[in-house]
Amino acid sequence: MREVVSGLCFVGYADELSKSYTTLLAERVSAHLAWHGVDLHRVVWQTDNGSEFLENKQHRGLPTAVRALGSDHRYIPPKAYTWQSDVETVHRLVQDEFFDRESFRSPAEFWAKATTYWHYFNLARLNRGKEWQSPHQILRRHAPHIDPSVARWPTLDLDHLHSQYFPRYSPNNRGHDLPVDP
Repeated sequence: MREVVSGLCFVGYADELSKSYTTLLAERVSAHLAWHGVDLHRVVWQTDNGSEFLENKQHRGLPTAVRALGSDHRYIPPKAYTWQSDVETVHRLVQDEFFDRESFRSPAEFWAKATTYWHYFNLARLNRGKEWQSPHQILRRHAPHIDPSVARWPTLDLDHLHSQYFPRYSPNNRGHDLPVDP
């Protein structure tokens, strides 16, 4: 997730694209922002129309979650691809600057390198499209009332966080609440 004025990124990785992971990340980002002095009533989430952002019939999903926390949500119009160009630029940058240059021998190495990259991105990387300033510098100039440590977002392992809420059942279990056949 990217804040468009400063360019701050709030990143979580998962093994699949899903509504659960997207909502979990939005809830964590919202809590992080609120903790650091951001008024969530002034936050507007903008997403494309991907299935991971859509609400289901029970009104569950990212839009409902962020509204419950005080923010607003808007979808971009269908086929309005340039409305998400800021996010797409970050996808290209992280591919070129991180994934194409790094290798990972273990999950621990991936998490260490990913955390370092995203701290660099938010705190030190100068952005040509933002007058050669880092997101942290822009934040300090435009919103001095917000705690600057908001830029020190911890890169999240969404699979791990999700499993804390919903433990995975082992293959030895024979159903949710049913005993094994006698």
